[in-house]
Amino acid sequence: MKTVIIAGNAPSLKNIDYAKLPKEYDVFRCNQFYFEEKYYLGKNIKAAFFNPFVFFEQYYTCYHLKQRQEYNIENIFCTLFNLINIENEHFINNFYSCFPDAINAYDYFKKLKNFDAFCKFNELYLNNRITQGIYMCAIAIALGYSEIYLAGIDLYANGGGYAFNTKKDNLLKLAPSFNDENSLYLSHNANFDILALEFLKKEYNVNFYSICNDSPINDFVIKASVNNNSFNLENKKEAYINDIISPSKEAYDNFYVILKKNKEEVVSNIKLKDNIYYKIFNDFFRLPSDIKHYIKSKKIK
Repeated sequence: MKTVIIAGNAPSLKNIDYAKLPKEYDVFRCNQFYFEEKYYLGKNIKAAFFNPFVFFEQYYTCYHLKQRQEYNIENIFCTLFNLINIENEHFINNFYSCFPDAINAYDYFKKLKNFDAFCKFNELYLNNRITQGIYMCAIAIALGYSEIYLAGIDLYANGGGYAFNTKKDNLLKLAPSFNDENSLYLSHNANFDILALEFLKKEYNVNFYSICNDSPINDFVIKASVNNNSFNLENKKEAYINDIISPSKEAYDNFYVILKKNKEEVVSNIKLKDNIYYKIFNDFFRLPSDIKHYIKSKKIK
């Protein structure tokens, strides 16, 4: 029976009840986990999961984390859904050409056919999307884990928040929403995460346990029993990596070509739309249609 601890980055991550850790387990982490001030679940990570829109930078950062021996990361996953309305098609098609030692997580996600269908339906019709924590649970099940312990997944209690400071220069450049203390992607919500957890539990016969005594997720999953685990909480050394590391300009140029987002195309498109003549002609050709819609709306009234 395979056991895994899946950790989000919510505040309860700092309040793990280490006596409740299982005797043997793997660890899944995600996103900016390396911002943490202490090794809340140790240095050994079976799988680290990152979102596609910052995967280029996160993969590069992982290289430095391993080089500096801050973490031992065995596998790096990119959490794709294989939907080109939310993901770049060329990124999907060229993923293994760029990152041959990483893993497109959808290769495993799609094995859970019913859950994949459940997620796709909600994404396309109801604007619901599972969070990274739930995505990791699905991959764990696809990999054969049946005992899943949860930490740092707080269902956006009190408006969200993190177990560490996220106001870092490079991260804010890539994702300015982190300036907002209570930023929340609109497709994410606690109710859907709970629904997804219940779906996974019933459909795939797995057990979920919480190891954080103060987490709101305790209302929906079983609190783990005391196992008298002797975990040693280790402090980090000074000057540890606590921001995304941005690659060079040349690296970005290479990556844009792979994405078929040539800088010339992007720049020319922006310049065209900013051009005053483009705006005048665009407004001119839209004018008859706008008048038509205006008259129609007046008739309806």
